[in-house]
Amino acid sequence: MATTQNTYTGNGSTVLYSFTFPYLETTDIKVSLNGTVTTAYTLANATTIQFTAAPANGAAIRIYRQTDDSNLQSTFYPGSAIRSSDLNDNFTQNLYVTQEANNVSASATATANSATTTANTALSTANSATSTANTALSTANSSVSTASSAVSTANSAVSTANSAVSTANSAVSTANTANANATAALNAAAEALAYVIVANVAAIPASPVNGDAIRVTNSTGIESFTPLTGIPVGFVGDAGLTVEIYYSSSTSTWVWVRYYATNPDTRYQSLAGMSAYLTTANAASTYQPLSGMSSYLTTATASSTYQTQAGMSGYLATSAIGTTVQSYDANTVKTNALPTFTVATRSTERTITEGAFDLSTGNLWTCGAITVPNPTNAVAGQTGAIRITAGPVVWSANFKFPGGTAPTIATFPAVIPYYVSGSSTILMGNAVAGIA
Repeated sequence: MATTQNTYTGNGSTVLYSFTFPYLETTDIKVSLNGTVTTAYTLANATTIQFTAAPANGAAIRIYRQTDDSNLQSTFYPGSAIRSSDLNDNFTQNLYVTQEANNVSASATATANSATTTANTALSTANSATSTANTALSTANSSVSTASSAVSTANSAVSTANSAVSTANSAVSTANTANANATAALNAAAEALAYVIVANVAAIPASPVNGDAIRVTNSTGIESFTPLTGIPVGFVGDAGLTVEIYYSSSTSTWVWVRYYATNPDTRYQSLAGMSAYLTTANAASTYQPLSGMSSYLTTATASSTYQTQAGMSGYLATSAIGTTVQSYDANTVKTNALPTFTVATRSTERTITEGAFDLSTGNLWTCGAITVPNPTNAVAGQTGAIRITAGPVVWSANFKFPGGTAPTIATFPAVIPYYVSGSSTILMGNAVAGIA
């Protein structure tokens, strides 16, 4: 099956994501975040998109092709010359549209296979849509072959292909409906499952059959159990948590349904269990009761025995902080005077990856044989060094080297100093190689 999309999960810092499918026009490239189409990106190169802002951690990223099917790439007229490139563009357009329809239909089919009776009906519809789309693809391919022989045959092939596109679009609509029905059926099936209660993860059946539903009352260690799909990120099993799963033979794996507290009452301190805490009886013997506080400060003694607020004119006023006295902040270096350090200063070396190079987090960096991305949060005046441990290393456009050429490093490790002269300009020094 042809590749028409690539999917990723955002990590909160990466902005560059590559894609592997071909396309006719850059306007055919689409991007969605958590299912919503977005235009907050640019093309970094022919196969890489660059988000304006890094997608949030856990965000579902989908880069896909949606070939324009409103008009043919080229139109032929009686007596006009026919170029092979125009014919190829027309049929490539038809092929791409059909591939996209096939992939959507196949996705709906895969979802429908795991559903119950309602999902099976949806599967039948999706399979029918896939068959129609495949027929459209076959017709388009036949048209490509026929069009090579004559103009009249080519025009007929274009007409046939347009009809195929219409049929494929109808198939996509049908498949989408099937997908929605299948999802609803899955949810209904999950609620209707008859669960078998097991005591712990070790008691999960080793040879399950399709539809087996298990309720694990002590879920300790289930995060390490395999095969299991759909487990929430970061979930850790516990003796007080019950987990429900079911087995799908179509994917040969257990599928996560939900989890909940086995006994909610035991997860909190009950009133009956607080007998060791303060009671009315020991309030007067062990602790000072409110009525026994007559010897403590009262409003009447505040002005006679103690200094009242009105009489504190000789004390520090809020307005004096920052002018008469230095404000206190143990974690901030003064910016209005040259600091003198009585201890060593150092910075933690951080690792550059192809998807993350944030200069706001440090000055010293290291990397191996990667394409070093343009750094984010570059502020003029920052300095530091990069330690290279392997080659070759490809540098992005914001790095400027002496003579305009990046160095060829033969021995490792090597250290290169840098100076940030602007948000998109990193001035690089000469590489010192072979440092043992």
